[in-house]
Amino acid sequence: MISYRAAIQLDLPVLVSMERVLFADSPWTTGQFKEEFKGVPNSRYFMVATNEQDQIVGYAAVLVVAPGVEADVLTVAVLPEYARQGIATHFMVELEKWSQSKEAAAMMLEVGVENSGAIALYEKLGYQSISTRKNYYGQGLDALVMRKEFGV
Repeated sequence: MISYRAAIQLDLPVLVSMERVLFADSPWTTGQFKEEFKGVPNSRYFMVATNEQDQIVGYAAVLVVAPGVEADVLTVAVLPEYARQGIATHFMVELEKWSQSKEAAAMMLEVGVENSGAIALYEKLGYQSISTRKNYYGQGLDALVMRKEFGV
């Protein structure tokens, strides 16, 4: 059974090691994670998913800089062996709820153009493709920019 909780500083070493595996082309560094964590809980929300052994199997984060602006999904990551179990969907629902509680007007995210599974999930959740960012994840690694308006 998967459980969810807010991420804490002590989770950072695990998140960094997972990041290197899951996003080998452009992983966040320890410094980047620490910098993003400085915004918790005011402008950023980080959460993790854990398995029965309390091991982290996924993580997600969102940024809302001010009321009335768009939330920005910073990351959504799930270990491959835990894919297709609803973890990413749960993350997105929770990130949206938190963003709406911060009065975000919409939510944006970037996803690798080749990540068809994630794109399908985001489309199912109501996100629309609005543009492509060339070389976003490195040379030749483009990102699709997707957006979802929040109902008022």
